[in-house]
Amino acid sequence: MENVIYIPKTWDLPESIRRRLGNSVGRQRLIDEDGHLLLLLHQVPRAEDDEVRTAVVFWLNPAGEWKSSPVTGGFTGLEAHLTAYRTAIHKLDDEVESAKTPRQFFEVMRHMHPLQRATRSMLDALQALREALPDDMRIINMRDQAADLERGIELVAADAKAGMDFTMAESANQQALSAEVANQEARRLNRLAAFFFPLATLVAVFGMNPPEEIYEKPGFWAVLGAGILLGLIVYTLVAVRELKNR
Repeated sequence: MENVIYIPKTWDLPESIRRRLGNSVGRQRLIDEDGHLLLLLHQVPRAEDDEVRTAVVFWLNPAGEWKSSPVTGGFTGLEAHLTAYRTAIHKLDDEVESAKTPRQFFEVMRHMHPLQRATRSMLDALQALREALPDDMRIINMRDQAADLERGIELVAADAKAGMDFTMAESANQQALSAEVANQEARRLNRLAAFFFPLATLVAVFGMNPPEEIYEKPGFWAVLGAGILLGLIVYTLVAVRELKNR
């Protein structure tokens, strides 16, 4: 069988393990065959990866030697792998703290979800490794660190969701307040228009004559007073209707 691209050609893995490997890494898991332990993990995922995961593999051969790829250092590489996840989670936590708008919270959540799934799956794989090597304290420590990472990303997820909900609720409240202010201004304009409409109509009619002739007419002040009275009546009717509609 051909070597899988994410498995170094120099690794002398048994055929029973190679038969269980596909062209892509697949889910994070532990393969335990013929005294060989092959731990298949994912590099820190990014939202831009379009669900394509890059493999990080760790091999413990029957001689007790750890090897790793593409990271180096064997078991030390596993510690560095967990550190990379920890760094990514802390970065998202800082972004949640500084986020102010729904868009900023959305960007955090977009990067958070693949990291959250990968962290949970990595913990499952390390738990399987811990069960395969129950007496290795280093593995227990690695498993516990992975559990801490899972709790950390869960807290980040909860904070991001709470922040998103709060900013959206606050934005909706501000929009409601702005709409109420606009409605109040519109009601004031309606009342002013109702008050001046009869008077404006009369002014338009009298405006067809020269002002000096209008003032000399005996009924000018009576018409003006009638216009103001009609304006008050229309204003009152509009105000009462607005109160009933609330």
